[in-house]
Amino acid sequence: MRIFSLFLAIFLAASAQAQPRFGLNEADYALAQRWLRASCLAPDARPLIDALSSRRTAMQTAFAGALAEGPTADEIAAVRGAAANRWRAQRAFLDDAALKDALSEDQRQALRSQSEDAATRSEVENFINGYKSNAMSGLAIVGDGSALDQLREISMRGDAPEALAARAALAYRQSLPKH
Repeated sequence: MRIFSLFLAIFLAASAQAQPRFGLNEADYALAQRWLRASCLAPDARPLIDALSSRRTAMQTAFAGALAEGPTADEIAAVRGAAANRWRAQRAFLDDAALKDALSEDQRQALRSQSEDAATRSEVENFINGYKSNAMSGLAIVGDGSALDQLREISMRGDAPEALAARAALAYRQSLPKH
């Protein structure tokens, strides 16, 4: 009985760790992540949009969840760590002769004056904004009337980054060919 209980506990723990977010199966979660983490889709947007559209219900769930929750703490921690490493590498390179030819003294001074915390915070904020922006554009592609109403409401928040992203997402939807 002890062995069975131990096996069951290990199985349940492994299942919980492997569970994708938003109640999706692994394939749908991987598809949503491909969209959410993209920085430029121009060359292969159509096949990806077709894949998202073929899984419309699951993708709407994923993108609504991603918009509401943002990236995971682990994803943010990874971005923060990479940003700090880039800042340190940049510091080591600031006085390199090659950089002196490429940047003016004012540009080098501006880089020197930015703290690690400020640089890291900026990259993390950009990552979160990009993730949520991609969630909005995903919702614009696969979303039903309720999702589009949510985007319209967000788009009316003035000049806030999420309002600009929502307006861009709605404009993107209008640009897509009708199927």
